[in-house]
Amino acid sequence: MTATLAVGMISACSGSSQTPSSTPTATVGIAGGTAEPLEANINESTSQTQTPASQENVPSAPPVFAVESIDGETIRLEDLVGTVPVYVLFVPSTADEIDRTQLSGIQARYETFEGMGAQVVVVVSDLPTRVIELRDELGLKFALIADPLHVVASDWQVFDLDHKGKVSPASFVFDAHGSLIAQLVAAVATDRPSVDEVLSVIEQSLSVGAA
Repeated sequence: MTATLAVGMISACSGSSQTPSSTPTATVGIAGGTAEPLEANINESTSQTQTPASQENVPSAPPVFAVESIDGETIRLEDLVGTVPVYVLFVPSTADEIDRTQLSGIQARYETFEGMGAQVVVVVSDLPTRVIELRDELGLKFALIADPLHVVASDWQVFDLDHKGKVSPASFVFDAHGSLIAQLVAAVATDRPSVDEVLSVIEQSLSVGAA
């Protein structure tokens, strides 16, 4: 069963002055290994959001990275965040059926993401050759980053949370203004947001921005 997109909408500051280097860096604080039902609460008058989680885990700036996708394109998160909605997804493997089903579900709705102007960036903890094979097999059209050494996953604090040397499935949604508005770091492998839940969060943020 697909888990509800955990943590409520959360407020974060955009406009970071950080410049990503060749080694990915991250400034986000993540309450790893927890999953609670989404409590989206967008306040149209203040554009602020609320969450039942501790505010000490709210990042002061969105995390950034500059890494090469399996297609040879340099993905600079800093160039995307603050211009369009961005969905950053961490996937533990190319072989696990849960991971493959999740990616297939996103691909099935990819035109909807594109229609909203949203960018999807998936970081897969596997070798580039295997990620390429996965892309070709599933017909994936969104950006894929191979992270076999867990560099990006470590910077985003989603690696080795259970001390078993594995990456936790994780989702991060940024609105078009650069705010981190929702996140889920899975407590167990089946804790995954549905595509509809992610699209709903993005749609709500766009509605507030247009109000």
